Amino acid sequence: MILHIIIIASYFVVASAVALVAPAFVPALSAQVAPLAAGLLFLACAVAHLVFAQLDRNRRLLQELTVVRRQTREIAEDMLNTQTQALQMRQTVDQAGRAGEQRVSEVIAEVKVLQGLIEVFSRKQEARVLAVGEVRLAERPKLVAVEGGKAVSAPSGDDFGVVDDPQIIDIVREALRLDRVDVYLQPIVSLPQRKNRYYECYTRIRGADGTVIGPGQYIHVAEREGLVSAIDNMLLFRCVQLIRRTQKRNYDTAFFCNISRESLGDTAFIGDFVDFVSENTDLAPKLFFEFGQADIETAPPVTIGNLARLADLGFRFSLDQVTHLNLDIQGLSAKNFRFVKLDASFLLDTNAELVGDIAREDIKEMLDRDGLDLIVEKIENERQVVELLDFEIDYGQGYLFGEPRLSRTD
Repeated sequence: MILHIIIIASYFVVASAVALVAPAFVPALSAQVAPLAAGLLFLACAVAHLVFAQLDRNRRLLQELTVVRRQTREIAEDMLNTQTQALQMRQTVDQAGRAGEQRVSEVIAEVKVLQGLIEVFSRKQEARVLAVGEVRLAERPKLVAVEGGKAVSAPSGDDFGVVDDPQIIDIVREALRLDRVDVYLQPIVSLPQRKNRYYECYTRIRGADGTVIGPGQYIHVAEREGLVSAIDNMLLFRCVQLIRRTQKRNYDTAFFCNISRESLGDTAFIGDFVDFVSENTDLAPKLFFEFGQADIETAPPVTIGNLARLADLGFRFSLDQVTHLNLDIQGLSAKNFRFVKLDASFLLDTNAELVGDIAREDIKEMLDRDGLDLIVEKIENERQVVELLDFEIDYGQGYLFGEPRLSRTD
């Protein structure tokens, strides 16, 4: 403002000087007219200055307005980004909350599946009356010591001598109570590619000293004490955990889980499991139930009904422990059986007399006709593989392709 006053004052000084000297240089201007001309000059200069000053001010205001608009736009964008991030965070929190609720529901449902196990174990624990004496088991597999989660060399069954029933049943009961029922996995490979396609789950009982006991040692005592169903239920629970873990890691694999006739005939347990699976339909494609041939052939109507309930939920089954080839293949297919498992000796031991209407060389073709795949187990060497390939079998299983190993818990 002061600058403008100084400039206008300079215009006045210049105009005054013009009024004084103009008559001397311009004779036409009289002493009276010169001040008027000087005043007009002063006004013209002042007006021009004001116009240019206003234009400059408008220009600067426009620049400032442009800056303000840009800053306002940036602030608006920042606010929008902040709102978007807040919305995303809220959605993430909501999803985490829903996921947490879903996981809690899954855990509750899985615990519900184990209620049958706990009830059976508790009843048997209270009602247990043990016979005194020592019983020599007809067949005793190896007891495998576990070091660092891996099976190591083990002594033969004869090294253990006489094993008494009370000792075995105490180990089984303590393992159920203290969660020392482990799951071992053995691969089932496609042939001839030898690619791991499935895994079969086996239970092993782990003693307090780390000794691992296979079914061959505890199964007869567990059957007598009514604990086979409890062990089966624990295996099923572990299989569900395995499926959950592989799903998180995007592993595309499925598991074979052997279920005894006692468990399949337990309507209360099957009912709880059906309720659980109805809310977790993703389990069906990842879990195959295995049943012994004798168990299926002598199953009562209630067991067949429970089998049908599982089939309606999309579960598929496998027939193992095959002792004869009088197979109702169409009937098995109608019950949703998709696999038949044979011992390698069934196909390779030409001296063995097989009971049944199906010849060795025809079994694969007849299974294919009704949509069943053939799994040959107990393959131990390369010579067996070469001979079995002549039968065009679908899958192989045995120590040649991998021994059962303790499943990881992480």
